[in-house]
Amino acid sequence: MRIETEVFGSERRFPKTEWDLLMPAPSPQSIDVLVRRYWKPLYFFVRRSGFDVETSKDIVQGFLANALAHDTISKADPKRGRFRTFMLAALSNFIRDWSRTSSRLKRGGGRRPLSLEFAAVEGEYFRQIASDEDTPERVLNRAWARSLLEQAMAELNGLPMHLKAFQLYLDGECYESIAEKTGLSQTASKVAVHRLRGRLRRIVLNRMAETVDTEADLNAELSEFVELLS
Repeated sequence: MRIETEVFGSERRFPKTEWDLLMPAPSPQSIDVLVRRYWKPLYFFVRRSGFDVETSKDIVQGFLANALAHDTISKADPKRGRFRTFMLAALSNFIRDWSRTSSRLKRGGGRRPLSLEFAAVEGEYFRQIASDEDTPERVLNRAWARSLLEQAMAELNGLPMHLKAFQLYLDGECYESIAEKTGLSQTASKVAVHRLRGRLRRIVLNRMAETVDTEADLNAELSEFVELLS
């Protein structure tokens, strides 16, 4: 996928950096959004740590239920580092205490299981992200980048042929090929790609800005995001 300076180039207009979803106090809706965004990276971390599929599902469901029940997410502090680092530390602590915690939750102490599509991230999807050489932390970060890109792509709006042209562009197609496959002229293809690149950039930056505290942190997040997708 063509995700480098061609998409996230040097002309970056950064949004105001603030933890919009967490401060001053997160709403239930905000916490739900964060859970939906971060469960996949957490699941990949657990799987790459050596747990089987079913145990990994139990751990992630148990961790999130426990975090919601104890309002763990609202304790995140932008001055202490990245949000996903906070979540990873909380998950690691939960795993260390997994035997006792899982028994309590199974007795009904936790919330109703969240509806998470675990099947969608197994098989080929898992193999694409979790290589044998990577640490669990690296796998979590790669899954975070992949999930963020997928969410940003899902938020893009535009004419179907324009969206198809942009997807072909991201897949590495040249404009001549894009024009042939979409029915657009090469000029129209270039205009559509340019506009959607800008929209994708803004969506990604806005999502990152929700969980960083400074522009320097945002720069670092974006650089790591591009590197993880390359």
